Amino acid sequence: MADQSKNKKPKITDVVGVDFGSTSTKLVRIRKSGSKTNLVDADVMPAFELNSEDKETLSVPKKLAAPYAAACSAGEDAHVRFMFIASNLNDRRAIHQRVAKSLGLGREYRVGHTLVQRGKDQIDHKVLAAGMPVQEVRAVRNLFSAKKPSLISLENAGLAALNSFSHTEAAREEGGIVCYMEAGARSSFISFFLEGELRLVRKFDHGSVYIQQRIQDVLNINEDDALTVLFEDATPLLDHSLDPISTLLQEISISCKFVERNENATIHKVYTSGGLSYSPYWTYMISDITGADVATWDPFNANDMKNVPKGVTGVESMFTPAVGAALALLRNG
Repeated sequence: MADQSKNKKPKITDVVGVDFGSTSTKLVRIRKSGSKTNLVDADVMPAFELNSEDKETLSVPKKLAAPYAAACSAGEDAHVRFMFIASNLNDRRAIHQRVAKSLGLGREYRVGHTLVQRGKDQIDHKVLAAGMPVQEVRAVRNLFSAKKPSLISLENAGLAALNSFSHTEAAREEGGIVCYMEAGARSSFISFFLEGELRLVRKFDHGSVYIQQRIQDVLNINEDDALTVLFEDATPLLDHSLDPISTLLQEISISCKFVERNENATIHKVYTSGGLSYSPYWTYMISDITGADVATWDPFNANDMKNVPKGVTGVESMFTPAVGAALALLRNG
């Protein structure tokens, strides 16, 4: 019998997750041993300009230099949609073609999908679909040199963050709907789980930068003072009942009410990650909308990873997309 070992794919057990954010680059190295995942190290680097003509490359610090990399990027132009596909389409390629046609993005986008729940009989498939500009895909690929780490996967940062949540006990909490929000600098994601099953995902093209700018405009203050209001003391807004982000909050409220009505259940817990998860103003407004307690998401503790570096302690939530990207590759690798 011929030796087939050369044709086997290498088992991926050591990954660096890289989040190419708009304000910084977050990296986490995670190893898998059996059914357990262990955090090796984490760090922050300056942000990369993905649209720059300068030929930059990512130089991963030695302590984070895993053989493989799973990357994610903010992707303002990314499209995300939770959709239903007829259950008579069983072949993955057929489902993918239908997803691509439904998104209608054209050849300038790379389209991917995840089958959230397979339908049967007259019940449709539940599919989470995403489209990323080809130009952005190429830009991220070009940041990785021919040397290690080898880039294996790339996805939107908001969906990468979801990977850190969807397999945890928090997603399976009983008592009603569990809401998870990832709010970055440029965009925000909201997702809903009931009994551990994903029921809806939505992307909003607004993040902390938009909110900060709106606070500046409403209060007629400078950037530093607006950041103080957003992350330290929102009294100037709350005392005068000023609502600089009413449009965004209304969209979030519509999503919450839709899920509650559709599932005949109420939201009983909210977890938030990203920069805005450290904003008292943001958490207060989200709690007011949902009527539920809001907790800051810790992707390390929730996924049983200990020994978090000192520089990460207190800002664990900021590393959520990088953690989720790495975990997704380890699960599928």
